Amino acid sequence: MRRDIKERLLADKRAAAEQVDAARAEHAEGTLTAELLRERLFWYVLAKFGLEATEAPDRSLEALAEESLAKALRTDPDRVLEAERPATCDGARSVDTKQALLVMALQREFGVVLDGLRAGLADTTDELADLVFSALEAQGDGSRK
Repeated sequence: MRRDIKERLLADKRAAAEQVDAARAEHAEGTLTAELLRERLFWYVLAKFGLEATEAPDRSLEALAEESLAKALRTDPDRVLEAERPATCDGARSVDTKQALLVMALQREFGVVLDGLRAGLADTTDELADLVFSALEAQGDGSRK
């Protein structure tokens, strides 16, 4: 059982890294488009959250985080919200914390700095991808062909 969990976590980590590596290479080549990054980031989030495409309710960051927590807890996503009581003094929910950690990982792995407020207010993987795309474009490393 533990071995299976470890293998799954490593596979998810590799899958997320593959999306980052591909997007960074495409950016360096000047072939990365906003639409392509939206797709890559969606698959990145699924990998980071340990979800399969069939488990993704939509591209909502909150829904994906809820689904991920439900999967980890082996419960229904609706029960995650019902049972959750903020354990931190600032009242942050596990879903919010998961999303904040995702933004931090994105910044580190893509080598960008995102506006924390805008990233925190992003509702979908597409909105988050657009922020990452803008940050990559601002770096000027990718030349448009």
